[in-house]
Parts: sequence; structure tokens; C-alpha cells
Amino acid sequence: MASNSRQSAVPRPGQGGTERPPSDDWNRKRREILDAAAEVFFRRGFTGGTTKEIAAKVGISQPSIYHYVGSKEDLMVEIARQVARDFTITLNAALGAHDDPVAKLGAVIDSFVASLVLNQRTFAVYWKEYYSLPPAVAQEVSADQRAYVQRFESLVGDVQRAGYLPADQPTRIISEGILGMMSWMHWWYRPGEFDQQQVATAFRALIGLRS
Repeated sequence: MASNSRQSAVPRPGQGGTERPPSDDWNRKRREILDAAAEVFFRRGFTGGTTKEIAAKVGISQPSIYHYVGSKEDLMVEIARQVARDFTITLNAALGAHDDPVAKLGAVIDSFVASLVLNQRTFAVYWKEYYSLPPAVAQEVSADQRAYVQRFESLVGDVQRAGYLPADQPTRIISEGILGMMSWMHWWYRPGEFDQQQVATAFRALIGLRS
């Protein structure tokens, strides 16, 4: 997923009419707009969704969308980058929290679930509308995704060698199986039905990890 060093989802000098670092309120409003855009694109598709609908959902004027993010195309780009950035930030934190590979895997599962809860609609749109991204951005987020998967696969290999996952099975199959299980949560998860800790605990249990 996205490299921490990128600041693509933070306004560039001159964007939004200011060169000062964005405030917390500015960042919150920007995320609210991106989340609303994801809802609209999820229901109506990128082609069918409009900035007018997005602005109405957030309760702001259409020009405010350009102030905080940009055009409809920019919204799609920043949705992809937001997903990539959030998943990588939490992955980095989870990998750095423990020395033991089994504990690391548990923390990564927790971090993945937390990131997906935060990005449930943006994650869905990221995959659904991937081909709406400009080619350069598609390559960027695809590279980020591959890097995430490679790091996850490396961790799974360490856990296999530690004897907590089947050592006689291909690491890639196990890795893709775990990631697929967690990723599909974007479709069925409802906050009123389960909280994120319940989901993470169940995922851990399915692969034999204690909470």
C-alpha cells in the first residue's frame, strides 16, 4: 500500500488557497468529503456520480469540494491514496510493535481490520473503480499494494517457521487466503452487528492465534 513518505493526500503548495500545513479540522473535512465521494461512487459508479451529490451529502457547496480536494477525478485519485496510506501506516505500526512474529501477525490482523472499518466504502471503491484511475496513479497504488502483500507474505513465512502456521503449505497461498478473508469484510461488515475487535478476534481464531 502507500509509502509513508508520500504526501499526496495533503494539499500541495497553493492548493486550497494556502501554503500553511493543513489543520486537523481541514483534514477531517477532507476525509469526510472523500468518504462521501466513496459512498456516491459505490452506489452510482464513478461515471454516474457527481460532485453535486457529494457536496449535498456532506452539506457543503460544490466549490468547497474543489477547495478541499479538487475535481471528480481528483476525488477518485485521493480515495485510492487515502486507502493505500492508511493501510501502510497501520501496517508499519503493527510490525514495529513486537519482536515475536506470531504477535506481529496478530497485530497486523488487528490493524487491517481497523483500517478497513475506517475505509470500508473507500476500500470498496478503490477496487471497484481501479480502472478509472489515471495510469500513473494506478501504477503507484498497484506498487503500494504489491509492497504490502510482499511484507505480509514475509511475515507469514516467519510465522510458519515458528511453527504456528502449516509449514508444509505454500506461504503465498496462506498469505493470500488470510488477506482475502479479511478483505472481503468490506462487503458484509455492519458496525451495528459486530465491533471491529470481535471481527479481528474471529479472524485470529480462524488461523489459530490467541487474542
